[in-house]
Amino acid sequence: MAAIASHGSNVHETTELTRESALKTAWYGYLVMLVAPFLLFLFVAWSMMDSTSRRNVSFADGWFLIAVGYMITIVPASFFLRSRSFAEYWRGGSVSPRNYVLGMYVVWVALEIAGIVSLIGCLVTRSLLPTMLPALAAFMMFVVLWPSGRAMVANHRGASDDPEKYEEPR
Repeated sequence: MAAIASHGSNVHETTELTRESALKTAWYGYLVMLVAPFLLFLFVAWSMMDSTSRRNVSFADGWFLIAVGYMITIVPASFFLRSRSFAEYWRGGSVSPRNYVLGMYVVWVALEIAGIVSLIGCLVTRSLLPTMLPALAAFMMFVVLWPSGRAMVANHRGASDDPEKYEEPR
C-alpha cells in the first residue's frame, strides 16, 4: 500500500519557474544576503567597542591575506560559472528563469562568504583593519548586483557589440 501511495501520478512532475517568481526569489535572497553582513558588521563593531584584549597583528595579516586570496580566486570563478548559466544571453537570447536564479545566487553566495569570512576575521583577530577591507570590497560588489531580471527578457542585448544595445546582465 505504501508503494502505491508513494508512486502517485504527479510525483515526478516539476513546476517550471516563471519570470515573476524567479525575480521574486532573487529579490528575497538578495535582501537577506544584503542584511546578513550588515548585522554581522554591527555585531563586530559593538564587540570591538569595549575591547580590552590585544590585537594579534600577525594573525590579522594572515587572515587578511586568506580573505584577499578568496576574493581573487573564488569571486572571479563565480562570475565564470554565472556566464555558463547565462550562455543563452551571450547568443542574443534570454536566460531561463531557473538559470537566472542559479547564476545570480552563485555570484551572491561567493561575495557573501567573502564578506562573512572577513568579518569573522575581525572578531577572531580583534582588529578591524586590514581585515575589514575584503568585506568592504565584497559588500560594494554585492550592492551593485541587485536583481533586475533584464537577462530573462532582454533579447538581442548580450550578443551585440554596439554599446547602445549591449547591457551587462543583472
